[in-house]
Amino acid sequence: MYSTLVEHLFDVTDDELTERFRALELERRRVEAEMAAIVGEGQRRALHTVDGHRTMKHWMRAQTNCSSTEATRLRRLATACNALDGLGAALLDGHIGAAQAHELARLRTHPRVGDQLHSVSSLLLQHAEQLSYEEFRVVARRWETLADLDGAQRDDDASAERRTASVLQLNGSLDIRASGGSGLVTAEMVGIFQRFVEAEFRKDVAARTAESGADAPASALPRTDGQRRFDALVEIFRAAVVAPADGVAPTPVINLLVGQATLERLVTRRVAGNDAAPGADVDLTVERIESDGGVRLSPDDVLAAAVIGHVRRVVIDGAGVVVDAGRKRRLFTGVAREMALLLAQSCAHPGCTVPARLCHVDHLAEWERDDGGTDQDNSKPRCSTHNPWKSANRLTSRRDRFGNVVDHREDETPMAPVGRRLQLADEHPPSWRTVRVEFCRLHTPEVVAAIAGLTGSPGSGPPT
Repeated sequence: MYSTLVEHLFDVTDDELTERFRALELERRRVEAEMAAIVGEGQRRALHTVDGHRTMKHWMRAQTNCSSTEATRLRRLATACNALDGLGAALLDGHIGAAQAHELARLRTHPRVGDQLHSVSSLLLQHAEQLSYEEFRVVARRWETLADLDGAQRDDDASAERRTASVLQLNGSLDIRASGGSGLVTAEMVGIFQRFVEAEFRKDVAARTAESGADAPASALPRTDGQRRFDALVEIFRAAVVAPADGVAPTPVINLLVGQATLERLVTRRVAGNDAAPGADVDLTVERIESDGGVRLSPDDVLAAAVIGHVRRVVIDGAGVVVDAGRKRRLFTGVAREMALLLAQSCAHPGCTVPARLCHVDHLAEWERDDGGTDQDNSKPRCSTHNPWKSANRLTSRRDRFGNVVDHREDETPMAPVGRRLQLADEHPPSWRTVRVEFCRLHTPEVVAAIAGLTGSPGSGPPT
């Protein structure tokens, strides 16, 4: 009985409970891989016809009483395991989770570039094992965009064409809805909204501190998160009314991130009209075409912004460290802080999902304990809970050979998910160290000509 199982767990230690949970996760991955293999073999045998089922999806539903969605996902995974070398083995051996495997299976069904996935499957499997699921999903969709720039442009254009919004009164309450819009507009509006939400949060923190002191719990905040978001939207509308018609927005509102090789590819694509999909050697931790919030952007929007946009352009490569305060400065401030947070999605503590923009900048090697420097190579975001927790519990942070940060407890055991094979290294490639920030514009003849032709098809040249 379930109650007996629960009672048994009362007597196990914390370490035993954790290890049992990790072991069950490995078993779940093995079962998922075996079920995918059975579905693949059943498809080959046309097993569904034995009992008169129309497809393997119907056969799966009949055997397990699962939903159609579950059956479709498993059948898609079976197909991907047969098509992509190493996927089935990585899942069976427990090196990647089911969620990562299903994300790769989704990419395999992409109508335009799914058949190219086999050329980068080993690279993506490496990322699937070494990154958190959220980080891996960003990397996987980054490849999807880079492999299909024309499709990304068409999707962005279609989304912009479908844009719509309404502000209505329904029974005395406000109803606001909006959808569509280009990736650039989306990133800009999300960035503006987040700034106003954060401003409302700071108001609540100030009110709580004045009323109950700085150590008061979060439950003492006067408004809920939903109420603050609503009030932030009200403030945006009010600010629009009082702002002058010719007012200039603060700069930068958002950052556009593009790898150096990708930027050169965009220029070549526009000027020469040819385009080569990224190969297996593409560094998806560097090459991207997105906002700092992870919104995928139109290739033409990014290229235009590089020349005429009033948006800070951030080019990532291995040319040298610009933001580096060494031992001269104790805290990450100004541009140093922005750059330390720019490439991260969330708090570096395992399992934490607090957005990087709301985090402190932590010294991986502690400032006092480890003589750590205030530079990008020694920085990672940590939320207000985990930044002091790391120091209090004497965690040490090290980068593996892929550049990912791995925290170690005081007894030197790593805080890593089950199945991940750690590959720590004393040194890591310089490409992990660098963010070069450029405020200049690319006023080269080739790029100017490229921008002049943005209204035509790639390679068509300036309109006449």
